[in-house]
Amino acid sequence: MKRSFFIILAGLVVTAVSCTKNMEVDRPDFQVSLNAANLVADTFTYRMGDTTRFQFTGSAGNIAFYSGEIGKRYDNRVVSHRLGQLTLSFASKAEWGTQTNTLKVFVTNKLTGLDSATVVNAPWTEITSRAALATSATVVNSGTIDLTDQVANAEDSLFIAFRYSGVTGSTQRTWTITNYLVNNVFPDQTYNVSSLTTDASFWTRYGNVWSPATARWTATAGDLKITGGTGTAPTNTSWIISRPLYVGRVSPDVSTGIKSINEPDKTGYDYRYNSPGVYKATFVAFNHTLDEEKSVIRELIIKVIP
Repeated sequence: MKRSFFIILAGLVVTAVSCTKNMEVDRPDFQVSLNAANLVADTFTYRMGDTTRFQFTGSAGNIAFYSGEIGKRYDNRVVSHRLGQLTLSFASKAEWGTQTNTLKVFVTNKLTGLDSATVVNAPWTEITSRAALATSATVVNSGTIDLTDQVANAEDSLFIAFRYSGVTGSTQRTWTITNYLVNNVFPDQTYNVSSLTTDASFWTRYGNVWSPATARWTATAGDLKITGGTGTAPTNTSWIISRPLYVGRVSPDVSTGIKSINEPDKTGYDYRYNSPGVYKATFVAFNHTLDEEKSVIRELIIKVIP
């Protein structure tokens, strides 16, 4: 009886050891080269539209390619927040009546709630003076309004508000806002943070008087609009506020998969750059199992001329 016990115990030990052993993987033996005739100093030069033939040697289970173009850069593959120049722009027109200073523009990054009391008492910064506003039914473009100073860092949020006021006693103005855009701008790329098209259903409206019923903001994919009342309409203050804008949120750059583990080794890859510039082409070759991954990175600098 004791002998049988020890045999079973030994079997359990062997099983435990085998279950904890990881599946090992080799690092890829993978190299990339270009035609030496195109090499000037440390940069390979091609004409726009030429076929760039990357030549491979060695072996790899998987290969991913980052061309170095906008949206396809290896260095930005895990980026989730970047803050460039934060800009606001819109167009406006003001119809009917002659009341002045009836539209104000505000921003804040410290809005703690969306109830009307919190909104009215929030630490808004008025930026009306930074924008060109209409004085008649002629549409006026605001110009590019720099809001970078209104946020603390790339992970900050921002609210934008338009506040309308109409006073009883004379015809109140009707305002229409179009071409509203908030962008996060870099020298070579622009990320749209907010637009009328994307945010039509996210605007929030507040006001102290809803008589006449039209004296409140409406939001569509084409415009923001508030229709003032006649000279007998009550004094009205009406706000419309954007959703929280996460100003530095960006999408990570992506690669192109050019080989998977179930495909035979490739001898090369053809690519065409269609715009002049200097690009860092990056190949990531990797082998992996369920337990482990090993990779190598190969980079080449390519200059594309007209």
